[in-house]
Amino acid sequence: MSFVSLEFAALITIVLTLLAFIKLPVVRKLILLGASCIFYAWWDWRFLGLLATVTVLDYYVTHFLVTTDSAKKRKLLLLLSIVINLGFLGFFKYFNFFIDTLNVFTQTLGWRVGTLNIILPIGISFYTFETLSYVIDVYRKTSQPAKSLLDYAIFISFFPRLVAGPIMRASQFLPQLERGIQLNLDNFFEGAQFFLRGMLKKMVIADNVAVMVDQIYSSPGLFSSPTVWLGVAAYSVQILCDFWGYTDMALGIARMLGIELPQNFNLPYTAQSITEFWNRWHISLSTWLRDYLYISLGGNRKGSLRTYVNLMITMLLGGLWHGASWNFVLWGGLHGIYLAAERLFGGSKPVQHPWTSPLAWLRSFFVFILVTVTWVPFRSPNWQTTLLVFKKLLFIGMQYNLEWYYMWSLIAIPLVVGGGWLARRFEWKWPVLSIQKSYTPAYMLFQLLIIYFFSPLNTSPFIYFQF
Repeated sequence: MSFVSLEFAALITIVLTLLAFIKLPVVRKLILLGASCIFYAWWDWRFLGLLATVTVLDYYVTHFLVTTDSAKKRKLLLLLSIVINLGFLGFFKYFNFFIDTLNVFTQTLGWRVGTLNIILPIGISFYTFETLSYVIDVYRKTSQPAKSLLDYAIFISFFPRLVAGPIMRASQFLPQLERGIQLNLDNFFEGAQFFLRGMLKKMVIADNVAVMVDQIYSSPGLFSSPTVWLGVAAYSVQILCDFWGYTDMALGIARMLGIELPQNFNLPYTAQSITEFWNRWHISLSTWLRDYLYISLGGNRKGSLRTYVNLMITMLLGGLWHGASWNFVLWGGLHGIYLAAERLFGGSKPVQHPWTSPLAWLRSFFVFILVTVTWVPFRSPNWQTTLLVFKKLLFIGMQYNLEWYYMWSLIAIPLVVGGGWLARRFEWKWPVLSIQKSYTPAYMLFQLLIIYFFSPLNTSPFIYFQF
């Protein structure tokens, strides 16, 4: 069930109506849990059992963690949760990937291991990280466990962020749930504006440039190098607006229910370094990798060489988290190299040039180009496409190729990238208007009209649903 479907419109309407008439806190929570189960079952009802299993498991693991003082038992409980959660993730997402990789080395001996017909449970990467962070935080005694299984089940399955994040910590969500659902007109109209903002990014920008991106990456050999450059830059805009749009819609739905989700993006293409880029891109994932992987490996506390190794391990696993493909590993590894190089040469320092300086614009332009080129293996369906696109970017083999200067890409790239730089320079913010303002309905209607007239007939699936 997509956020931009009639089925979801019906679901959220029913949920808000029921919550408006029913005041009993426990029943309201049951309504939220029921809506989340319906939302998830719409994709594939069979995986509700998997979601329920990890929910019950980790709830009772943390229950025993806080009731035992034995350090050995606590470590065994933590290990049990990590092994089972990562075991499910590894089986469903990476089993065939590892078998295919193994077959590359064994086929010369005439051996071949068969793969399985495994369906990837949608959102498993996201809710696995949430369950792990919950158990680890309770183990470290930095967070309190949920007061009931119902509360914890809602935390894990909360439908606005269930399938594509943002990745949330229990310490951020559970206190809001315990406070109670806050239904009022201010929350509703503020949430509606977030939702419309997300629809604009997704349907008007991302889905329109996707037309060019899909064509370029399906047959890069047909197009000239300048056209491929335009298509590669268009993908930078597409993935930002697609994922940022989804996050804004998730934030908006949650806000309608009186729950605040964390921001996941903060003008990432205005970053003046790769380090700053990762502080602004998919913030909930980058902070999770930092807190639970990079720091656990030792962070920067064990010397420069170990720091570079920890960065590489973190980014390689971060790339693999996105998908079972060596293309994602390459993408993560490249970012690991960039981060290590910046730290080596002092480019990762947080103080950068002010936006009144031309150097800020030049640095951001360089980082944008570097990030854009690095998206190539992330988007490419296979190694052959990755190599062919890189050849085109290097202007190799450009004879008798098609030129295609797609209008939507020519508009969207400077609009999104240049608009971000101007927003940083002049500290512009996207307005969220109060319902008390007389022009707020007109502002929202204007956004709806733009979406109606400029969105394509067929919307593309959200990119991060595949992860």
